[in-house]
Amino acid sequence: MNRTRTGIGAAAAMLLAACGGSTDVAGIQGSGSPSPAAAVGPITSFGSVFVNGVEYITSGAQILIDDQPGAEAQLHAGEVVTIHGSVNPDGATGTATEVSFTGNAQGPATQIDLTNNALLVLGQTVRVTGSTLFDDGIQPGELSGLQTGTLVEVSGFANAAGEIVASRIDLKSAGSNLQVKGVIQALNTTAHTFRVNALIVDYSAVASAATLADGNTVEVQGASLTSAGGLLATRVEVPPGLGATANQHADIEGIITSFTSAADFALQGQNVTTDANTKFVLHAISLGVNVKVDVQGAFNATGVLLAQKVEVRPESSSLVRGLVDSVTATGNALSVLGVNVTTSVSTAFYDKSSQHVRLFRLTDLHAGDYVEIDGTEIQPGTVSASILERDTAENRSYLQGTALNVAEPSLTVLSVTVTTNAQTHFAGPGGAATGAAAFFSQAADHVVKVRGSFSGGVLTADQAQIER
Repeated sequence: MNRTRTGIGAAAAMLLAACGGSTDVAGIQGSGSPSPAAAVGPITSFGSVFVNGVEYITSGAQILIDDQPGAEAQLHAGEVVTIHGSVNPDGATGTATEVSFTGNAQGPATQIDLTNNALLVLGQTVRVTGSTLFDDGIQPGELSGLQTGTLVEVSGFANAAGEIVASRIDLKSAGSNLQVKGVIQALNTTAHTFRVNALIVDYSAVASAATLADGNTVEVQGASLTSAGGLLATRVEVPPGLGATANQHADIEGIITSFTSAADFALQGQNVTTDANTKFVLHAISLGVNVKVDVQGAFNATGVLLAQKVEVRPESSSLVRGLVDSVTATGNALSVLGVNVTTSVSTAFYDKSSQHVRLFRLTDLHAGDYVEIDGTEIQPGTVSASILERDTAENRSYLQGTALNVAEPSLTVLSVTVTTNAQTHFAGPGGAATGAAAFFSQAADHVVKVRGSFSGGVLTADQAQIER
């Protein structure tokens, strides 16, 4: 898979020392009977559906895919879904009455930019990060596995610029509908056109388009493009939003798209406010535009979400890819290449090995399995996993993290000793080749990615690159 990484958030000091917190509680806890609730976030696991650390029973739920009836088996890890239902008093389990998924963009991939980890799909800029999952048919499972013109579907979160920060990219079959979801700009009711970022939409053939206005979020489907690359729409719809009522609970993950203060910001089109009782778990990152967060709370009478908890979701900057040393399922932990890895209710589990276990769990993992861990180094040599993927084994291992103890020909990454030799290929940010001297003069305290053979606790690198 070997995904490349790019950050989406602004890293700085804590917002306020008084706002700090470290208790990580899944879901919204309460007492008594299950509470009506709504949730928005990427699917992290199955066996029911896990979203934002809560397991939702889906046996009686209506499944909607692009507004059409579907089945849970058609859903995939990493897809951002909306769930309506209830959450139990334990805050960790619930029951879904409806699970709906709509992709952000579906169309041919163009302008694939490996240097900046981006591509275009129907005029929408798509950003690939360390948390992006890829369809099994995309090989290698990273941006370089895509070819220009390949039909894909992208699911993710819009940032403040309207770009899609991808949580999953899937292949689609020829003849699939073209689709885009975004904010209306430059509406022309005479010409029956508007823009969604760089895409011109012609809705003149739509018999009864929804009431449209600049600034509205809209979902558009079509079957063909104009000669100029615009989308000829066959369906235009303004989605209803969460449809929440006063005092209804909600758990929404997304990227902050507007920010006035810690008590006034918005994500996923939802206005959020906080008060003296709100718990902030910031992971040393300041709240602000383009920071990914998970917000749990209840709606007030005006439809604003009053947050009980705001937790920053740090973008993955660390990677461990290789053979599992050991697994301690009861402790939600494992060791890979000598690196300690912890998992939590927020970790996404994904099986891309030949076993293809859909209900993949840590208990399915064994020493000797080949895995990739994406996450954050929470202390030297320990990574908190945001994604755990089991994959087909290969004879090379990978590490990504901050370069320490840099002294040619060696360095440490995630507390693992990395040594280089005359056969090592060195590269700087963006992949441009460089020599050993230049690499070692720049690498200290920068994020680097190394690949090679692992033996006796040492990784001998055949490639070493300074990441952006």
